[in-house]
Amino acid sequence: MEIKFHPYKIRSLKLSDAEKIYEYLQDFNIVKYLATVPNPYLLENALSFIQFANEMENEQKEFHCAIAQFENDTMLGLIGVKEINFHSGTCEIGYWLGREYHNKGIITRSIKQITQFCFDDLKLQTVKAIVFESNSASIKALEKSGFTNSGYSDKAYCNAILKEKMYEFRITREHSVSRETES
Repeated sequence: MEIKFHPYKIRSLKLSDAEKIYEYLQDFNIVKYLATVPNPYLLENALSFIQFANEMENEQKEFHCAIAQFENDTMLGLIGVKEINFHSGTCEIGYWLGREYHNKGIITRSIKQITQFCFDDLKLQTVKAIVFESNSASIKALEKSGFTNSGYSDKAYCNAILKEKMYEFRITREHSVSRETES
C-alpha cells in the first residue's frame, strides 16, 4: 500500500522500519497516549509488530502503515486502520509521530489521507478514533481533519500509564473531503 501526498507518504511497513519504531517508542510522551504497548518496548517487539502488520494487510483485515518522507523514505511515525467491519461500514484509526515531527501538520494531513482510503478504497461509511481526554494535540488534529467528538467512549481501552476517560471522534463519508494527490 502507498498513498503519496508530497512531501510525505503512507506506505506499508518494512522490516527496516523496526529501528525507528523502537527508537520512537522509547519516548514516554508518545507511549503514554497509546492503548497497548509492551513495557519495556524492545526491538523484537517492533519486528513482531511489522510481521503482524504485513500479515493483516495481506489479508485485508487491518492496515498498519508508516508515515514517511516522500523523498528519502524516512519513517516519521505510524498510522493504522483496525476493527474494520464491512457489514456495518465502520473502522477505527490510530496514529503517532516521532516527537521531532510534532506540530508540523503532518498528522492532520495523514489522518485525512487514511480516512479517504477508508472511504474510497475500503468503501466504509464511518471512521472512528479513540483519544485520551488529555491528548489535546490529537484532538486538535482530528477536529482539523473533520472529525467530531461523539462524547466519551464506552470502550474498555486503558493503558498502564493513563487512567483517564477517552473520547470517541467520528467522521462519515458525506462529511469527508477528497484525498490530496501527489504534486
